[in-house]
Formats: sequence, C-alpha cells, structure tokens
Amino acid sequence: MADSHGDPEVIERSALFLKQEGCTSLYHLGDICDTNRYDTADACVERVSAHGILAVKGNNDHSLAADARGRPDCGIHIATLTFLENLPLIRRVEGAALVHSRPFVGRLGLSAMIGTVGQKEAAGYFREKPRGLVFRGHSHKPEIISGAGGTIRFASLADAQVVDLAAQRPCIVTCGALYQGMTLVWEPAADRLTCRAVSQG
Repeated sequence: MADSHGDPEVIERSALFLKQEGCTSLYHLGDICDTNRYDTADACVERVSAHGILAVKGNNDHSLAADARGRPDCGIHIATLTFLENLPLIRRVEGAALVHSRPFVGRLGLSAMIGTVGQKEAAGYFREKPRGLVFRGHSHKPEIISGAGGTIRFASLADAQVVDLAAQRPCIVTCGALYQGMTLVWEPAADRLTCRAVSQG
C-alpha cells in the first residue's frame, strides 16, 4: 500500500482487506500522512503501528515531521514525529527494493522520495539491476515499467490484474494510491502480483 495521505480509515480498511486476502506481511510505501492534515497524523501512525505495517518514508511524512518539529503547539505527539523521522528511505524484502519514489537512495538521499520514474530513470535502474524489482508509491496510478527483452515498456495496472513478474523483470511497479482504494498483493515465492481495489464492505 502507498499514499494514504492522512486518511487513517483507509489504512485500517486496507490492512483488514489485505489480511483477509491472506497477506502475512504489510508494507506502506510512504506518504502515510499529509502535510496539510496535521489533525490525522497521530491516528495514521497509530493504525500503521497497530497492524504491524512496515513503512518507508514519503515526502509528505518527511515534510510534516520537519515542519511540526518547529511548531511546539502543532498538536502532533512527539512519538508520531519520531516514528516518521525514523522511517527508512528504502527497505529490501525478498530481493525487492521498496521505496517511495525512486530507487536511487544511495545517490540521491532524501530527494529519492520525489520525482518521477521515466524512460531515463528506468533505463538507469535496469542497467544496474538486470533482474531487479522495485515497488514504489508517489505517482498514485498503478503501473508497471518492464525492461524485459531490453525494451522498456510502461503499462497501467487494473483491479484484479495478475502479473507474472518473472516475465517482466527487471521491473518497477507503482502501487497506486491507497486514498483512491488501490493496493497490491505480492507473492514472492510465485514471483507474481495482483492489483487489488480495496473492498468498501
């Protein structure tokens, strides 16, 4: 999941949905909170923690925490700010890189949280990681960028679409925005993912 943008209820609903789908590990690809929603930051972080969701830092998480530290009357708990500040920029899980926007954390530092992944960025990553797999948020629309066969292809993902990752590698997958109801179910052992719209029921 990615880009809940300050909506604690969508985090809760999505966590329950993904657990019902059989997911045993949950990951949030950043922008848990939103810089314009101080009032929901505590609740969002509480939901992430309560469900054991492992997260990476998004640009909104970083900006909110940095700004709130300079405002002692902002109303956000210190524990929430500390949680957001301590989020990593990248997690490595089952051979995949989990980031908010771009996988070049070592080179770009904090600026890896922003920017797009276009033809040039994808080509650079695929040269570095010819069998690589990245999961990212930030762009809000579910998408896969594949470098299979030496040709870079961009394709949108739709609800219930199943993707054989082995046939697409190297690839970069954008999760889609949680606030728009989109998630991914990744099965590392099968090297497969399914794009899923969160059930509202």
